[in-house]
Amino acid sequence: MKIVTNLAVFTAIAMSLSFGSAIANDDEGLPAERVIAAIQTAVAAHPGRITELEVEREDGRFIVEVEIISADGRRTEVKVDPEKNEAMR
Repeated sequence: MKIVTNLAVFTAIAMSLSFGSAIANDDEGLPAERVIAAIQTAVAAHPGRITELEVEREDGRFIVEVEIISADGRRTEVKVDPEKNEAMR
């Protein structure tokens, strides 16, 4: 339940902060459902608390970066390709 609540909070943050002016143009931006799926993929790969979320373009494609702190205090940045919905290496 706690992960779902955190997910909802960070989804709201992602939609309000990360997209900025990209929402104004349909050719830009990333649909919220893809951001949510990318967050779920990152947390499934590295369980913990989300401390930072960023949506950016690299080489013309979107990348969702999720920083997670594990239960033992380790910080991990997980990059997810939202088109494939898989963590990148």
